[in-house]
Amino acid sequence: MQIRAANTVAAVGPARVVGRRFIASLRVVALCAGLLVAVRLPAAAVQPREHPTLVRADPALCAGCHEELLAGHEQVHLPAAEDCTTCHELVRGDAGMTVALADDEPALCLGCHDGLTPSVERTLESPHPPVPDSCVNCHDPHAGDQVSLLASSVGEICAGCHDRESLAEVHGGQLTDATDCVSCHAPHGSDHGGMLRASHQHVPFADGSCVGCHREPFGDRIRLRARGERLCTACHGKFERPDGGSLHPAVAGQRGRAGCLSCHDPHMSDNHALLLDATPAGCATCHEAIGAQAAAESGHAPAADDCATCHAPHVAEQPALLRWAGGDLCSTCHEASAELSQAHLGADPTTLDCTGCHDAHGTGHPSLLARTLHPPLLDGCETCHEGSFDRVVDDGGSSLCTSCHGDVGATATDAHVLHAAMEFTRCVDCHEPHASARDKLVRRAEGGICADCHEAQLAGEGEVAHGVIELVGCRACHEPHGGERPKLLRAEGSALCLACHDSREIELRSAAARTTPLQRFGVPDALVAATATLALSPDGEQGHPLDHHRVLGVPTAQELKKIDTTFEGEFTCLTCHDPHKGRSEKILQWNAANSMEACVNCHPK
Repeated sequence: MQIRAANTVAAVGPARVVGRRFIASLRVVALCAGLLVAVRLPAAAVQPREHPTLVRADPALCAGCHEELLAGHEQVHLPAAEDCTTCHELVRGDAGMTVALADDEPALCLGCHDGLTPSVERTLESPHPPVPDSCVNCHDPHAGDQVSLLASSVGEICAGCHDRESLAEVHGGQLTDATDCVSCHAPHGSDHGGMLRASHQHVPFADGSCVGCHREPFGDRIRLRARGERLCTACHGKFERPDGGSLHPAVAGQRGRAGCLSCHDPHMSDNHALLLDATPAGCATCHEAIGAQAAAESGHAPAADDCATCHAPHVAEQPALLRWAGGDLCSTCHEASAELSQAHLGADPTTLDCTGCHDAHGTGHPSLLARTLHPPLLDGCETCHEGSFDRVVDDGGSSLCTSCHGDVGATATDAHVLHAAMEFTRCVDCHEPHASARDKLVRRAEGGICADCHEAQLAGEGEVAHGVIELVGCRACHEPHGGERPKLLRAEGSALCLACHDSREIELRSAAARTTPLQRFGVPDALVAATATLALSPDGEQGHPLDHHRVLGVPTAQELKKIDTTFEGEFTCLTCHDPHKGRSEKILQWNAANSMEACVNCHPK
């Protein structure tokens, strides 16, 4: 027998609705008096009944005669399985043995489920009438197959008192046989009108204007009037990304987000703005790493308290949804002072980019210094600065950096192909001189820092970037300083692509391990497993996108006879795919949005 019930009656059903099912409106309980079919009157105390005399009260002895109460059920009430005398009282007298409940019910149930006392004592704003009468109106006291030991399904129990046809009009015609009443209503009553679970309601929901968002149901399907964020923007307007600003990816349903419903409940919530979770934990469902930083002992207090202190929820004029730019944001809490200036070698704090050295969410370093520190920073500023903030050794030129980073200097001298940035820019144009949240002290995510010069390779509106650019950065395919191959590629031709996309090249070890394509950079195995890989022929020249389609090399005369094609020359991965961006996740050449648009370039109709 499997015992799964807890000592506390759990709330039945989910606590919120996420858009597919519309349940109830505010007016339900207001009309309940006219819709109730049958409600039990208060039960009298259960009188003792004769019982065969027992040597001792033991659940094993009880089960010998009452096996049918527990056997074969998915859930068993814990007291019924462990000790029958928790609820039942056995008394031996002159006339024999009697059995009765240890206390009148529902007072008996409150002995364990005291959290329901306000429901039983009718002190809630919206009490549920059957609750003070008897818990067994809805629950089986011993065992059952429904959640929370319900005597039957939620819909069947509610229909025992409430006429569904009469309720249909109150619920805007949105009730179906699949409606789960307790998704919106607290089954034991609540302090909110209509026995609703939450205090804040979406205006159409509170007004019972279901047709504002929903069409007439089709069978058990509750249908929306529009898909995704278009339904919300019809009333709330559409957010547009400003030039140089940022738009929350969830708002537009990007990167697998569920649009507005990623953060908001469409019907009701206990949080302002109908948020599913108004704490940083809500943001951490997507921004898990940042949430862990902020919640740590060394976290930044504002980040641990409320993400909205620094970030706008939908759209902002600044990158990363910041409410103000750089130091302006920090100065709202950290006023410029002589002490702050002295800590920064006499610099004017209002001219500094605070995030150049500090991580705004939290790190394991003192003073929120960023995750990756430039080692001289810990030894003293004098290594690079000459007495004051604005005086730098060798005027901050590359010779200052190569005095320690001789390997980079050697690359600049010996590389067959030198990155132009090594000749025309300073190291600090790409790298932070003090600290960074990224490896190698890179100023911004590598796709961003490289795009300053290589904007043409950046995905534009309606285009999808090669996934590795966001995951690893441009250095996944290109040497950052200099190399031996054209365009600073890390490997020759298609070998570079196949390092990630040929299934024979990928050896996954465990969920916590990291794969290192080309032995140069690490990618978590979980992400590698989600990357599209090819099952090619043994010689590696055929098998994509069809079994006998050539991938690499020059087609033979025999192959060309079998298929009508205009292709001439040698196949490489770049024959069909763009290495940087495309109109689909397949990043196809010819600006193709799908495989058919790409194929017709070699196989005319």
